[in-house]
Amino acid sequence: MDAIIGRYRVRMEESGLIIKHASGISFDLTIDETLGLLDFINAYRQTLMAMQRETDPHMERVVIDHEDEI
Repeated sequence: MDAIIGRYRVRMEESGLIIKHASGISFDLTIDETLGLLDFINAYRQTLMAMQRETDPHMERVVIDHEDEI
């Protein structure tokens, strides 16, 4: 199954993650590279969320309670 994230079409395959831009540029990440990208995003999640709020002051803040995930 494909997912659309902004201008990117994303899908998982047995070999890893495929990310394709609408212009045709494609990234074929191995499983290890995909997990590395996930680690990077998780490490900078709070920073990214803060940046997003700074760029759109009208966006409603969403707080995730990690205790609910247990």
